Amino acid sequence: MESVIQRTSISQQVMNHILNLVERGELHPGDHLPPEREFAASLGISRVPLREAVSALCVIGVLDKRQGSGTTVAHFSPETLGRILRTYTMLDNTLSGNLFEARMAVEATAARLAAQNATRSDVEALVRHIGEMEDAIPAYVRGEKRLADMLALDDRFHLQCAAASHNQFYIQFVNIVHTAGTDLGLYEAVYGSDREKYYESAADHRKVLDAIAAKDGRGAEEAMEAHIRAIRANTEGGKTV
Repeated sequence: MESVIQRTSISQQVMNHILNLVERGELHPGDHLPPEREFAASLGISRVPLREAVSALCVIGVLDKRQGSGTTVAHFSPETLGRILRTYTMLDNTLSGNLFEARMAVEATAARLAAQNATRSDVEALVRHIGEMEDAIPAYVRGEKRLADMLALDDRFHLQCAAASHNQFYIQFVNIVHTAGTDLGLYEAVYGSDREKYYESAADHRKVLDAIAAKDGRGAEEAMEAHIRAIRANTEGGKTV
């Protein structure tokens, strides 16, 4: 038991050491870690705790280990973080509520920034995305389009709102929460069983767009908040939030 505790402690120290190298810019995305034997010797440890640390960092998406090509520092991937969120939510279904709270905080603020920073081309892209969604709804209601197609159109609008904020962190955050929500299947039950709900969603999108186009930051924030509340109420069976 004593040796196990000690080995775990060393593994954590190795994880922290690698993370510090990344934070200090001594390791960059795409850089290879030294060969395992050489790296362990340079740290003065055995290869076992090094393997444990590398495996843990691979799980959370910091490192990428592939057969035959060694271990590299991973490039940032919203999809990876989305999968981590999905895993936690599978273990604790109360976290789906946390996801909606995250959407509320992140997307409402992104919409406010979009109203401040959106260019003409950003607004034109939002108009185009809403038009594509509105055009697709009748076909979806008739069963001529797949739910996956509608979810993709819906996501495109939200991601464009984030892009119009011109803040790279909000762009990535919105991507993360949408990836997690889609992977969890949070929206399939309501929009799959009640196809006409998409008319309400498109109308909400219009309100967000109108506020962004008018440079009304507060209005854009409130419209996005109302939209996400409606989505959450629908997915939770009409409960108020």
